[in-house]
Amino acid sequence: MKHFYQDIDGFMNKENILLFDKVLDLMPPECCWIELGAWTGKSVAYSVVELINKKKFGKFFAVDSWQGCEILQKHELVKSNLVKDVFLKNISPLSDKIKIIENYSWKAAKDFLDESVDFCYVDADHSYEGVSKDLDAWWPKIKENSYFGGDDYTNQFPGVFSAVNDFFSKRNIKIDTVGRCWLVQKIN
Repeated sequence: MKHFYQDIDGFMNKENILLFDKVLDLMPPECCWIELGAWTGKSVAYSVVELINKKKFGKFFAVDSWQGCEILQKHELVKSNLVKDVFLKNISPLSDKIKIIENYSWKAAKDFLDESVDFCYVDADHSYEGVSKDLDAWWPKIKENSYFGGDDYTNQFPGVFSAVNDFFSKRNIKIDTVGRCWLVQKIN
């Protein structure tokens, strides 16, 4: 399938692609991929097309409230309540492949069985509390030997940086970095 993510206005950049490509190579066939914080669909479009092209596509869930976290409250798409409409338009070539969950990311986890997810990408609420809720809610959902990662693991986003460090240091789990992204493997 031909890529079209380049035509979508969003926050994804080459560092995100480096993380996705690394994880995509590690995924089993028919994997279950969760993206928390779908925004306008740029990274969703990239990941789904790559999963299809690599013959690893199984289930893909895009989870978002489309209300914008605190740092996006002044964005025009949030103020005009158009984020979800833009997302749906942008991912329309893939709409039959993506299961959309409109909810707060940490609340959506209750609908998934423990150890049912191959990869969960965290890019929703960037506050310490929000990231901590996502990590607490989704960690049990990750299969053994599978992966958990996210974006904005920098000092520019202290809530993300601190929450990720605190969560995994308590569990004595090493955090790998790919550019500004973080990645861990769940090994029981």
